[in-house]
Amino acid sequence: MSRRLLSWLALAAVSLSMLVFAAVDDGAPATNADKAYALATDFACPVCQGQSVAESDVPVARTIRREIRVWVDEGRTDAFIRAQLVANFGEDIDYTPAASGVTSLVWILPVVAGAVAVGGLTVVFRRWRDEPDLTASADDEAVVAAARSRP
Repeated sequence: MSRRLLSWLALAAVSLSMLVFAAVDDGAPATNADKAYALATDFACPVCQGQSVAESDVPVARTIRREIRVWVDEGRTDAFIRAQLVANFGEDIDYTPAASGVTSLVWILPVVAGAVAVGGLTVVFRRWRDEPDLTASADDEAVVAAARSRP
């Protein structure tokens, strides 16, 4: 293998491992309070613009945070809590909607677009690299010189 190819493979491996490391979850929250807070950040405040339930201090957000804490302390699952809040406030409250149907395109299209872009760049770079080196032969230079010498 050429040294250049090994360099590109190393760069790809480092980039991929950085993406995987960034995407890996930090693990389960240590306490119920941490879990309740993490869940509260996953839901939009029903009356505020651009704030999560965890950030907002309006009465409805405080009520939702209290309900989340009670459910977490009761040992309810994240799926149960999510289902209850979506049932009470609608799908718009959920910052992380289910990846099914049309909403799955939101998760899939960026990955597909990135893969197509990388593939396209690979094809372009290979074509540039494989272009022949066009140099004039001695016969070509002789023809040009003869054409210039004519009046």
